[in-house]
Amino acid sequence: MKFSILLSICFMAFWSVSEKTRIIEYNGKAVNTTFDVPQNFFGTYKGKKKGFLLLREDGTGQYNYDIFGFAPADCSKGVIEVEWGFLLDENGSIVSFPREYGKSYPILMKSTGASSFQGCRKEVLLDFIMDYENGILGVSSSDDWIKE
Repeated sequence: MKFSILLSICFMAFWSVSEKTRIIEYNGKAVNTTFDVPQNFFGTYKGKKKGFLLLREDGTGQYNYDIFGFAPADCSKGVIEVEWGFLLDENGSIVSFPREYGKSYPILMKSTGASSFQGCRKEVLLDFIMDYENGILGVSSSDDWIKE
């Protein structure tokens, strides 16, 4: 009886930790990621043009280039549906790097739809969310995308 209760508690603890984590393969390596991040990271990042990044709380989102570029004819040019996650270190903590402006957080985005990154040549994109000391959040891959 005690063993079954302990087993149930362990399973629930494992489930609560793992439900917002996922492994995304990047350059042939399995990378642990999470979308269990502070609320301020969720939402839409955009600039002056029509490009944007949308991060939803459920670990899905959308990425839309300002300019799509050259792509094969069978590549669907448009919004890229993604699953995303911030990188986790070996201790299960979100990876961040100190920068002169604040911090940067590496984020992996995996295409889940008909379109993908770099003209349908890459399924996964590594980018960085920049957390400026003034509280503004931005996206490294775009010059002017900031969180609304």
